Amino acid sequence: MLSLSEHLPKLQPRSYSAASSSLRHPGKMHLVFSVVEFPACPERPVRRRGVCTGWLSDLVSPLLRRPGAANGGAPVLPKVCVRPRPSVSFRLPSDPAVPLVMVGPGTGVAPFIGFLQHRAKQRQDTPDAIFGETWLFFGCRHKDREFLFREELESFVDEGTLTHLRVSFSRDETESGPKYVQHNLLLHAQDVARILLKQNGCLYVCGDAKNMAKDVNEALMEITAKELQLDKLGAMKTLASLREEKRYLQDIWS
Repeated sequence: MLSLSEHLPKLQPRSYSAASSSLRHPGKMHLVFSVVEFPACPERPVRRRGVCTGWLSDLVSPLLRRPGAANGGAPVLPKVCVRPRPSVSFRLPSDPAVPLVMVGPGTGVAPFIGFLQHRAKQRQDTPDAIFGETWLFFGCRHKDREFLFREELESFVDEGTLTHLRVSFSRDETESGPKYVQHNLLLHAQDVARILLKQNGCLYVCGDAKNMAKDVNEALMEITAKELQLDKLGAMKTLASLREEKRYLQDIWS
């Protein structure tokens, strides 16, 4: 086994977006992840989990089952090697008056929790400052099982930090609204266009690159083409300009 491990390539680091703000939680960092699972198939008869998410799940599961059982009430916390890597562009604008549109289904909501915590602390510390409106488009399969950070998001809405929360549930038959975030974007096309094209706002997209990010981009092209009366090529050029201006930002993975 030792000889085999010596010839195996090193595992690449896994990147996760922080789901917290250092203003609210100094010295701490919160992460959110979903366990990647590969079901059994003829080529692979054994069900397999993702290397890193499976490992993280094994670390935290005992703490979730018995949060205070070890050492007379204090849980034994595992040590994990983490290297913070600040993003040079996927961050809040320096001017809090800039309006924001955030699109983060599933665990893609993680950085926006940090954004909103940061904005909430700014609002608390500088109550006389002007803050732009904030839109969050969140989606998941089931409202009752997978609505991540629901209480915190609703609290942000109640206090005014998050001015608009739009949610989509793709597998709930009882929900009659939009099934996916891109459908909700189209439903609020005029507001999205107003923020991006008239008020110089910023758009952030976080999550799956294979399907979600592509579908969101298609929806944005449709919105841009309709609101500016452009053809597809003109809409593509407009979105490219937003990217160059760092006003259409993505944190996506496959």
